[in-house]
Amino acid sequence: MTEETTDRQEAFFAFDDEGDDEQGTGRARRSIAWKPTAVGLLGLVLGLVLAVSAALTWDDSRKLAGYADRSWVISGEYQDMTNDLQTKTYNPIYRGALPADEAVAAQPFDSGLADPRVPEAGEEIVFRGTQTGVRAGDFHQEADALLAVEDGTLQVVETDQSGEFGNGITAGTITGKRVGAALLLLAGLGVAAGGVWYARRLYRDGR
Repeated sequence: MTEETTDRQEAFFAFDDEGDDEQGTGRARRSIAWKPTAVGLLGLVLGLVLAVSAALTWDDSRKLAGYADRSWVISGEYQDMTNDLQTKTYNPIYRGALPADEAVAAQPFDSGLADPRVPEAGEEIVFRGTQTGVRAGDFHQEADALLAVEDGTLQVVETDQSGEFGNGITAGTITGKRVGAALLLLAGLGVAAGGVWYARRLYRDGR
């Protein structure tokens, strides 16, 4: 074997070893990249969840804003369910008592179950809830109803889980909901940005 042939073989094997090192490093980098990718995606998902919660809270405040300082809240216990008036699902029926406020007797009350009639303050009533479902388990067993005057009639404008409306809807209630929505949005942006930043750091450090 000549000296030239030996040099070629050594060069070939040296190149081959170098290629193996580069491939091994590439595979290692590809496997490590899953960690920062997962961290980044987790941050984005959590940020999106918080942003959606913020949007829902803001929309809720927008819907309730029209009832601020002109509504009442009553508590009710689940009794039965009845056919929804617009869909093929059902609404819950609750039993509760009207507020002991003479102002509630200044106009007819529409329970959603019978023709409107002028009630007595503090009278026990049954009323249709606003939630929809297909079985009793879909409804709150104890719920709060928001009452407001619409078109000259006292109506149940919304029902939700007990305690959701507090002692009534006020301007402060709306402000609190909107501040909460803003904080949720800021938290969502912070979580998303933090997740992306930390993912880039992991990738840069080769972790």
